[in-house]
Amino acid sequence: MDNQQYRPNLLDVPISYFEYDLQRNTFATIPSQRTTLRRMATTRYYQAPTEAIRAEPDKAKQDEMKKHLSAFTPVALLRHRKKDTTFDEKILQQWPVMMGDVDQKDNPGVDMAELKKHLMRLPFILVCAYSVRCGLWFIVRLPDDQTPETLAAHFRYLHKLFSEKLGIKLDPTKGGNPTHLRFVSFDDQPYINENAKAMMGTYTPPPPKPSQTRYSPDSTQDDSQLLHRLVRFTELAGEGERHSRLLKAAKLAGGFVAAGRLDEQTVIYALETVVSEWPMFSKSQKTIRDGLRYGMATPIYPDAKYEAVNYPQTRPLDAGKVTATAKPPICTLAASSNFLPIETIGVAPIKVDELIDCEPVPASSKQRLVNTITKPEPDSLTVNVSTLDEWAATSGSVLKPDESQIERLAVEPSDSYPAAWDEPSPPDAVPTIKQTNFFEWQRNYPPFNQLGLVSLKP
Repeated sequence: MDNQQYRPNLLDVPISYFEYDLQRNTFATIPSQRTTLRRMATTRYYQAPTEAIRAEPDKAKQDEMKKHLSAFTPVALLRHRKKDTTFDEKILQQWPVMMGDVDQKDNPGVDMAELKKHLMRLPFILVCAYSVRCGLWFIVRLPDDQTPETLAAHFRYLHKLFSEKLGIKLDPTKGGNPTHLRFVSFDDQPYINENAKAMMGTYTPPPPKPSQTRYSPDSTQDDSQLLHRLVRFTELAGEGERHSRLLKAAKLAGGFVAAGRLDEQTVIYALETVVSEWPMFSKSQKTIRDGLRYGMATPIYPDAKYEAVNYPQTRPLDAGKVTATAKPPICTLAASSNFLPIETIGVAPIKVDELIDCEPVPASSKQRLVNTITKPEPDSLTVNVSTLDEWAATSGSVLKPDESQIERLAVEPSDSYPAAWDEPSPPDAVPTIKQTNFFEWQRNYPPFNQLGLVSLKP
């Protein structure tokens, strides 16, 4: 007997939906209702607010407008999102999927429409659609029986895969945690793969090689000890000083990264390993990235006076908690006016797990690829056409008919109506319209009772 036909479709399993609390200036901790991935990817309910945000040039106003949007958790069905609680207390059911997010600010010059075509050819992509600010969000199918720890390992693999093979930087703050939120958005042509295959790859950074050299404040020229010192400094944080110590360590690491003395991703993995044992892990992740961003503005070179700061002596470093890897080669999605098969950039449609072992894309291939993903020059912008034939014959054109081709419907007001409408009803007449309050209507309309306003639009 084939049990596969009774397995739930991951596009239709329940996930949590959260409203934004304008009074507290944050999302609610209790989900307001349940929804599904299919509904969130295909609904047109959020078309108007999404297009208004995309049309707004001021980023500050965009941020303010986004506060009126709701969000959902693509990976899990949650009980709540309260702080200082464990995953077991928050998660009612974690599904074998993972979220990825590509922001335009992290990938300048990348044509998201062309990138979407590439992602649609990957066998493990379950959903792919445009985000609120015209980036991309997508859902990856994973093996069954996922936990927060295995999800983090899959996310590190996906991050490494996109960075090394596609030259695309994923948002590191969205996807590695099953409680992460995803803003609702609108895409008139979302990609949905009912038969997505599971992405099996995971990645755990190797521990650093043990070193017998003991650090002293005078050994200022030994860059190999920088990460060890930052990790030790963070581990010493006690109650009440964790945030300040973590921010200071992240800022210092940012200065070392800017000077080319440390690898950014290695620093993130190392510090996240330390703070994973602290409460409010997501807040600590944000602190790490904020500190790195601030620190990168002021590089710290070997002759900087900062090297003379004395760190307190600590217990020996646990080699299993520090991750150190060489900086991976970056292969960019670049080049050629003609769309090339995905094998050209090193991503095979089926043998995705072998990508990490592939050789980087040759420089000649990169040079042949640039116009596929990069945005077009102003001379090749979208062409407006007025007929369907021209629209079908011209790739990338926009259909805008002339005013003479548009037939407008004119409706004249009328005050005449049948005289019988003014006649009084018979004494025994039964009203055809029954007055119903909102709560009674809500109980009699199950879709709204379960999904709220989302159920009123296709």
